[in-house]
Amino acid sequence: MTKNQGHLKALGVDIGGSSTKFCLIDKESKSILQTTTVPHKDGHGIDIICSKIIQQIKEWKFEGSIGIGFPGIVMNQVIVDAPNLGKIWNGLDFKAYFRPHNIEVASVLNDADAASMAMIEQSQDWTEHDILCLTIGTGIGSGWISKGQLIKGTEYGREYSSELQCTLEQWASAKVIKEEGIPLREWLVRFSDVLDILIERYSPEAIMLCGGITSEREHWLAELQTLQSVRIVISDYEEYTGAYGAALNSV
Repeated sequence: MTKNQGHLKALGVDIGGSSTKFCLIDKESKSILQTTTVPHKDGHGIDIICSKIIQQIKEWKFEGSIGIGFPGIVMNQVIVDAPNLGKIWNGLDFKAYFRPHNIEVASVLNDADAASMAMIEQSQDWTEHDILCLTIGTGIGSGWISKGQLIKGTEYGREYSSELQCTLEQWASAKVIKEEGIPLREWLVRFSDVLDILIERYSPEAIMLCGGITSEREHWLAELQTLQSVRIVISDYEEYTGAYGAALNSV
């Protein structure tokens, strides 16, 4: 999609702990036009990551406002904290940062909340009204959909479990798989532990999952479902769920 029709498109940017994902959608049909992932090979600095966002916007010849999903607490569209990127991000105002580059930022929200915006689209016709959304990545992000509306700022993955003696994301994030070298079967058991805790605490009627590991669902989803009492569904947008949701939020 290289033809310049920025007024018909929306761009979502999902900044993660290991990469930034981009999703270009058609504003009217909400269909995905283009996606790409840019790894954080050069570090997690503000200028490093933001320069790649600028570069991608130029490469796609996109004109218009963008939506950003960010891995941390966001208040009034300003970054409060970024546990997986570093304290240098605290207090960053994306709108102000990108203004000199003639890039308009329409919205900034937590990455899991952005993903949940996408999952609202997918779950519109469901009978379940309270849906827990989890993003499995460097951390475990969470969002909550109640009767089709997003409840922001849940941050369940950062909650401490006395039973596990760590936070939920320290027990079963994708980062843990990589750093500890645990096999998929052990991760499955650990992630089921996390779901047990969240279901007991918050009583969701259904759970939706997204993140890179969901592309391997055939190896674990069926077994995970047998271990849980609520319906578990993978996001239609898989690893681009957050970027897609950020794009929806920019419209």
